[in-house]
Amino acid sequence: MTAEKKTYKFDYVINAADCWACAACEMECADNSVYVDDNANYAINSNSCVRCGKCFRACPVGAIARVKK
Repeated sequence: MTAEKKTYKFDYVINAADCWACAACEMECADNSVYVDDNANYAINSNSCVRCGKCFRACPVGAIARVKK
């Protein structure tokens, strides 16, 4: 029996232009889904993110958006 991957109706994304790289989102993420990408910008791995919203609420500058799929 294989477990099916949960599907979500939205993703969280980080707008690199607005991000201050303060790491507040990364520190709040219990799933280690927030990371620094190859361009030295913070990003969210949608494959491991459980959409809890902690990163969204932690961002002091509103650089994280909830985007419908």
